Amino acid sequence: MKKNLTWKIIVVLIIFIIAIFAIFKTQNKTTFQNKKIKILIVAGHEPNAGGADEFKTIKERDLNLQLSNDLRDILSANQNLEIIMARDNNGWNPDLKNYVETSSTTIMKWVSDMKAKMMTKVASETIELIDPNMKHNDATTNAVLYLFATNKWAEENNVDLVLNIHFNSNPKINGKPNFRGYCIYIPDSQYQNASSSKIFANYLNTEISKIEKPSNMPQEKGTIIPDQQLIATGVYDTLNIPVAVVEYAYMYEPMMLSSSTRNSFIKKAASSTATAISNYIMNVMKK
Repeated sequence: MKKNLTWKIIVVLIIFIIAIFAIFKTQNKTTFQNKKIKILIVAGHEPNAGGADEFKTIKERDLNLQLSNDLRDILSANQNLEIIMARDNNGWNPDLKNYVETSSTTIMKWVSDMKAKMMTKVASETIELIDPNMKHNDATTNAVLYLFATNKWAEENNVDLVLNIHFNSNPKINGKPNFRGYCIYIPDSQYQNASSSKIFANYLNTEISKIEKPSNMPQEKGTIIPDQQLIATGVYDTLNIPVAVVEYAYMYEPMMLSSSTRNSFIKKAASSTATAISNYIMNVMKK
């Protein structure tokens, strides 16, 4: 009798756990179905300044913004999406700019705290420090502030997906362009947003590979590259949102040199990215 009662209790508990899981899964699905999904598009580098690359008369920050604008225009047609631009033709997003100007001390204190937490994990060997394959350009103090602020602001404003848009230029060998192709940077596998970002990057990779070849630079082998030190992907675990940094092409590739072929490529890149985002949302976020 007692044995039968024990088994009944176990069965009831199992059913209860399954029911709770089903309710949670349904609520999570309903959440994304009943609200607009917020997508933050970050056109790389500061407006009219910063460490963006240049090739002849072509400025990376301008290419980043052009592609961001085209992507925004495509995605905005979907009424289920809320598209937020970190910067546009008028400069920084006013809300983000105000956040930086009024909260810079708080932001950098938060960064310091997050770094300290990570160093504690390193000391306890729960996180391993990994040197990046690629040495990235040093950012200005103001750029660093805005990058970290963007992460914190995105979290506080319930952004669901972050895309950083860039073009590549360096390095060159003997002053001559030697590389071509795209690559996608994502958070290090030890960070909290690593797995969701990897899935997002896979969708991006599927679509962008239809218009451009993967980078042939040795340090970018593999196309999707985990990075522990990029602020944009959440260094010190400062971002818990799926994120990717896409370097769409090298600025000196043939199709980038004339305005007509460059504009055509950028429109294709925006369209491919929009398709990837739509597929990711439909197959992952709303599944």
